[in-house]
Amino acid sequence: MTAQPSQIAPPLSAHARERDRVSCPSIYATTQPGGKRMIRTLAGAEGLATFGADTVRRADRARFKWRYICARYGPLDIGLAQFTPHTRQTPGDNFGHDHPVSRLMITLEGTQTVTVTGHELVMAPGAGILIPGDVPASYEASSVAARLHVDIAADHPGFAPLLKNAHCGYWPPKTPLLIALSAFVGTLLRRSDHTQTWADRTAVRSTLEAMICATISSAPPVLSGEEQVLGHRQQALQYIRTHHADPALTPGSVAQGLGMSVRTLQRAFAGDKNVSQWIADFRLESGLAFLRDPNFADLTLPEIATRAGFGSTVALRRGVLAATGLPPSAYRERHVGAARAAEAQRRADGGGVSYLPPAHPGPFPPVRLGGAMLGVGTDALSQTVSLAEARPS
Repeated sequence: MTAQPSQIAPPLSAHARERDRVSCPSIYATTQPGGKRMIRTLAGAEGLATFGADTVRRADRARFKWRYICARYGPLDIGLAQFTPHTRQTPGDNFGHDHPVSRLMITLEGTQTVTVTGHELVMAPGAGILIPGDVPASYEASSVAARLHVDIAADHPGFAPLLKNAHCGYWPPKTPLLIALSAFVGTLLRRSDHTQTWADRTAVRSTLEAMICATISSAPPVLSGEEQVLGHRQQALQYIRTHHADPALTPGSVAQGLGMSVRTLQRAFAGDKNVSQWIADFRLESGLAFLRDPNFADLTLPEIATRAGFGSTVALRRGVLAATGLPPSAYRERHVGAARAAEAQRRADGGGVSYLPPAHPGPFPPVRLGGAMLGVGTDALSQTVSLAEARPS
């Protein structure tokens, strides 16, 4: 990539930061509000050294490739990076800028791990992170990946108040706002800047700034300490509750679905039942709820095993027998028989209260978070079984 510096107009003030600049070295733009697209490529061991990165496997050094497409719109530098596996540490030098910035990164493909302020965050597709440029961070990409960058001038009057309140943020995977922003930025990086008029560029810049402001305003804070652990625990329990019927659900898939590492997930359950045990408990409670309810008496045991996530009748039988001392058929007969007898008696008496099957003692203790007690009991779990989903087709 070759380009010659051209005349750059002096800034209006030391804090305006509206002068022409782009994030690629040795590239200068001469138009306001910008929009010129630049491309830079690094490859092989030499490119890896230039990039200031390394690889976990020696064989990946010769195959290293990094391609970066960038453009500038006033106080915003946008870029798309595509790269092979590598590790890299940034020293907190504002990502090479000569002014304070905050970088918004959105993962498009692959998975990366970003460690910042002691937090290890897994960046799956659709996940995003906001990092101040003066904070050191480390990055590890274990596969071919792609991500969008938006470097935001932190001293710009339009962004400074927002960045002060959202110092560092993390969005989980598949966040709709980030997906929309990614689509817009990607379009800008693909378009031909030679056909843009001044009016076009000004309109694009206004739209981009508005989207960045909305995104920064929605930044979920990166929690620390006990709050973070409890937050991860509650997220995991909710995810398991929603996906326990999937027979392929594992601690690894839970961690991936939540955008965190398996180690972070395991840390959230330290000193308690592990994630696999929680998955088994939710499946058991779901299966017992089906067996107790006379509305589902027509479901076969294989159907219940599938709906509850056991995957097989053998697994259902093993779980129910261990928990109740009865095989599934006997457990169902006891509770459904009692329900039907109570219903018959109610009709004979001309009304009254319908029979409610007794709740099986659940393994879900209340969890304290932020001073509030969040009870997760068997009855609450049973209510999550949707009649529309559970009723036979």
